[in-house]
Amino acid sequence: MAIKNKKFYSVSQTCRIVGVRPHILKHWEKQFELKPTKNSAGRRIYSSNDVEKLALIRHLLYKDLYTIQGAKRKLAAMRKFSTGKTDKKEYQNALLNLKKELIALKTQLTAE
Repeated sequence: MAIKNKKFYSVSQTCRIVGVRPHILKHWEKQFELKPTKNSAGRRIYSSNDVEKLALIRHLLYKDLYTIQGAKRKLAAMRKFSTGKTDKKEYQNALLNLKKELIALKTQLTAE
């Protein structure tokens, strides 16, 4: 389900979009320090950015098979790269690691 151009989403809408149950959202709020706002009735509501971040977390955990700690590190690294707070050495190391992974994948695929 695609994220619509709404300002806020309820827990049930967020669950449908992200593809998880409400108790998983609550757990991820604690683990990834998400702070959804509350409406006048005191219920949690999620912004579009929150929903996108939750979808990314789901992808990291369920598709890429990261652990919670690994997903936290990946999100932190993504934040550093997106805000430009990485130095040249970190960027070069990330590219070298990516190159090594691609070479290993190519080797594995050609061996089959």
